[in-house]
Amino acid sequence: MSEYEKQVLSIGRNNDDQIRAMERDGVEVLSSRVEGSRLHEIIHNPVDEGIDEG
Repeated sequence: MSEYEKQVLSIGRNNDDQIRAMERDGVEVLSSRVEGSRLHEIIHNPVDEGIDEG
């Protein structure tokens, strides 16, 4: 595994840990790991979709 791949995995683990910590504090986090789904597109393309438009 390259250093880049290790870094990407580390960032992903850190992000997951941060989201879990926020959820424990009562913050609701909207997320999607299902690429190609409508929800994933809305979350990851906020300029053209409703989340950032509101």
